[in-house]
Amino acid sequence: MSSSDVSRALAQPVRYRVLARYLASIGLVVAVLRLPPILLSWACGDWHFMAGQVLVSAGLLLICLPVTRIWVPEGIRDNEVMVITSLSFALTALLEALPFVGGGLAGIDALFETVSGVTTTGLSTLTGLQHYSAALLFSRAWMQWYGGLGVVAFSIALLFLDRGMAARRLAMGDITDSRDILGNARGHALKLLYIYATLTAISIAALWLAGLGPLSAVTHALSGISTGGFSIYDNSLAAIDNPWLQVLVSAIGLLGAVALPLYYHVFKRGIRELAADSEALALPVVSLCVVGVLFLCINADVGNVWSSLKQAMVMGISAQTTTGFANADIAPMNAGAKLTLITSMVIGGSMGSTAGGIKILRFLIVLRLIQLFIVRTALPAHAVLERRLCGSKLEADEIERVLMLIMIFMGTVLLSWFAFLVMGYDPLDALLEVVSACSTTGLSSGITRTALEPALKAVLIIDMLLGRVEFLAMLVFLYPRTWIKIGSKT
Repeated sequence: MSSSDVSRALAQPVRYRVLARYLASIGLVVAVLRLPPILLSWACGDWHFMAGQVLVSAGLLLICLPVTRIWVPEGIRDNEVMVITSLSFALTALLEALPFVGGGLAGIDALFETVSGVTTTGLSTLTGLQHYSAALLFSRAWMQWYGGLGVVAFSIALLFLDRGMAARRLAMGDITDSRDILGNARGHALKLLYIYATLTAISIAALWLAGLGPLSAVTHALSGISTGGFSIYDNSLAAIDNPWLQVLVSAIGLLGAVALPLYYHVFKRGIRELAADSEALALPVVSLCVVGVLFLCINADVGNVWSSLKQAMVMGISAQTTTGFANADIAPMNAGAKLTLITSMVIGGSMGSTAGGIKILRFLIVLRLIQLFIVRTALPAHAVLERRLCGSKLEADEIERVLMLIMIFMGTVLLSWFAFLVMGYDPLDALLEVVSACSTTGLSSGITRTALEPALKAVLIIDMLLGRVEFLAMLVFLYPRTWIKIGSKT
């Protein structure tokens, strides 16, 4: 029997009972999370938006409560975790779109907005934000906040599928059983929630004390710590006159781009834990490099050092952390500035954070592999060179997974970019837009707007979902053997 025959015979499709049970549990959480927007809608008198929120929550409760009583066997398979991850983001965005349609948005724009919110991307087709109610504006930021928490929880659960370097770094306490994915995820969930809520509260207080109004402070803190980037202003941070406030909002994105478990380790073991984390040290270094290069590019056009520095600091940090806040129009920027932003968004933030991109750790692994290749050329043929990064051994399957994810990321970007080129958009602007969606950043060259062709809006929606579940989970979802047993005869 060939290896393909063996894999076919051993392949185990997902169990629909298991999917239904755990998706129903997530649905109940989403229903409860609707309470703050409902209360604010009631306080603001936005009855249409409130009605949509109440109907969605009531529908979820009616459907999900009976389903959560379904008995399921203990344990969960790898493919089931990935399918649940993919479906949870897609279904949540779909349900969230219903109140936005009631709030006056067209169907495709409502779905675009909620996918962008739940995936913490920040691209938006909305204009005239000052005309929307405070409840709707808060709901956009709130979606990004709980979407960011879900991103971290699911990403750590997915890392438990194989106990590689990333899983060892992000574990908050002992991983009792490498196959007990749900048990490990539950053990981390409360710690993650505590860390995330604490960072959010500190961010809200800092922005409020710095002079932002209550709604502006809350929404920008929620969008910042989730690296989402939704603003309540059409021109994002450019509407805030104080440049230091703009930098402060961007700095909140840095807090969200650091792996949340690292805060736990620093609290437990002290600041030396921060010094031992290569990814955490690389984030500010890479950010400063991006800010420096961006400053040189912008200043070449602007010619004003202070103005160029303000733009470079906000835009550079925003791109590197994949937050998406902006204090300048990207469209008139020169090619060097746009390429700098694109490269920064591709790299992204830390693993185990709310940031997108391929992640700094994977970028460091690729750099390490290149270094080892160069070193090996000077060694004898029989020499053994162990692959390590900052003292941690890099396993072959971990390297394979990193390279595969990067390849899929680039392939998705190229295919999506081609769709925009066919429609006649400027190549560099289109590339920035696609990379922004795939890396869940939200910076825009002006292409994303209400008048954008529906087909291209659909492309960006798919890119945002793929980028958020890091591609592999969605590929498992689309794999036929995930759903049915094919060729089971031996």
